Amino acid sequence: MELDPRSMKQESTYKLLIGCVVPRPIAWVSTVGPDGVHNLAPFSFFMGVCGDPPTIAFSSGPRAKNRKDTVRNAEHTGDFVVNVVDDDRAEQMNQTSGEYPPGIDEFALTGLTAAPGVRVRSPRVLEAPISLECRLARVIPVGRGPHSLVLGEIVYFHVRDDVYDAATGRIDMARLKPVGRLAGHAYAHVHDIFEMKRPSEHYAG
Repeated sequence: MELDPRSMKQESTYKLLIGCVVPRPIAWVSTVGPDGVHNLAPFSFFMGVCGDPPTIAFSSGPRAKNRKDTVRNAEHTGDFVVNVVDDDRAEQMNQTSGEYPPGIDEFALTGLTAAPGVRVRSPRVLEAPISLECRLARVIPVGRGPHSLVLGEIVYFHVRDDVYDAATGRIDMARLKPVGRLAGHAYAHVHDIFEMKRPSEHYAG
């Protein structure tokens, strides 16, 4: 099968893209608006960017040709929090993906606890196994929408004790049980884990 995106409808290229780039991690982003209302929404166009300083990025598409509350809030406060979705929080994450009008507090909607940040104004999801407090670094318009590519520097880590191995400094994936995004209504559990050592004596990953 040979497919040229220039001759395809936008919906078709989107479906193809999200079916090819899998599984994707989910950035469950919490922010606070100018009115003090908390916002919580998932984004599966999400990645780590670099380690020094620790920087992550997520992409937010427009809604009704306007930027979503998450992006507007992050620009207002200059910060946001990315929470990691695990098996136990998958359903609540899905609830926060609904298209709610401005002013709806997704924490209250889902029964989640909004815990205060240490170095940011945005709240974090207390129940999440990992929360990354981020200072907004840059918002870059991308594509025809346009999408907003949001880059943030991690300024504080919240990691649940049982998923952090202090001896190695690594996250225990078997205990974390992260959820990955596939396509359509499909998600993936990360339970079947295997290792392969890189052909490098100095690999520190």
